[in-house]
Amino acid sequence: MKILDLPMEERPREKLLTYGAHSLSIAELLAILLRTGNKGVDVLEFSASLLNEWGGLEGLCRAGTAELMGEKGLKSSKVATLAAVIELGNRIAALGEKKRDTWQTRLDKIAKETRFCDREMIYALFLDAGGKVIEEEAISYGGQSGAYLDIPVFYRKAVRINAYGIVLVHNHPDGSCSASREDIAITDHVKKGLDFLGIELLGHFIAAGGSLAKVP
Repeated sequence: MKILDLPMEERPREKLLTYGAHSLSIAELLAILLRTGNKGVDVLEFSASLLNEWGGLEGLCRAGTAELMGEKGLKSSKVATLAAVIELGNRIAALGEKKRDTWQTRLDKIAKETRFCDREMIYALFLDAGGKVIEEEAISYGGQSGAYLDIPVFYRKAVRINAYGIVLVHNHPDGSCSASREDIAITDHVKKGLDFLGIELLGHFIAAGGSLAKVP
């Protein structure tokens, strides 16, 4: 069926904006990229014929730009668009292949790295469901007497990257692993906020002299 024969809400672009990209077939996604069809052929029909000719999405991804340029109806701009999207997909897939540290491994490294640090810093380890570190960020830099944690910014970051869990760690430049009343209070406060967001706080740790201690 041609796009113009479809109800407005069922056309690829409108459908994507209303229901999300996951609701579209491969041919519909391809039609959005190509934008126009070939002479006498609607873009949706053209997309379906391309997939059929090249053996589906996998075959199309394997095709080189020179091969695609030989396809009737695929000019340089469309081939460039396809090649760019395929390469982006490859690079996105590669992101998931990077080896991630467990939070325990990264915690030990932070303890060693901050051993001789002369100012207090707070780190957040953002974790996936398997306890691996998705991202790490120094969320506060302070002085010798303490550091300030911008909690709203911290919460927004956790939600934005879809973190399953969080580990906090801060160093004590004085070498003491003892938790202060402020350390205990901030742990409780952060835990309540993360619980509300459906994110688990796996622990808040103090790094001092290369050693670690968990805040009660």
